[in-house]
Amino acid sequence: MPRKHLNVSVSHDEFEDLNNALEDHRDGFKRMAEEAENGFGLDPAYWAGRAYEVEGLRKSMHEHSTEEFEGDEVCSTEVEECKDFAPARDQDSMPGSQA
Repeated sequence: MPRKHLNVSVSHDEFEDLNNALEDHRDGFKRMAEEAENGFGLDPAYWAGRAYEVEGLRKSMHEHSTEEFEGDEVCSTEVEECKDFAPARDQDSMPGSQA
């Protein structure tokens, strides 16, 4: 199956919302696995596998995220290393920006 590459910039609150949504989704699969052990729905291993996949996605999101600060400074959240870059994005072209 082809893979998708995402490159998005989100606020801290949006990042936390995404993390919380993935945790809820993972926990939903875990509940489905528990229900399946009682004879409901698909095989418990299927749901446990889906929960594992979502947890991997959540961890990958954290591993590949970076913090953007004013002054074009970007810091990895995993490796506390900061670098100065040329303007990472044109603030005026961002949706919701104040022009």
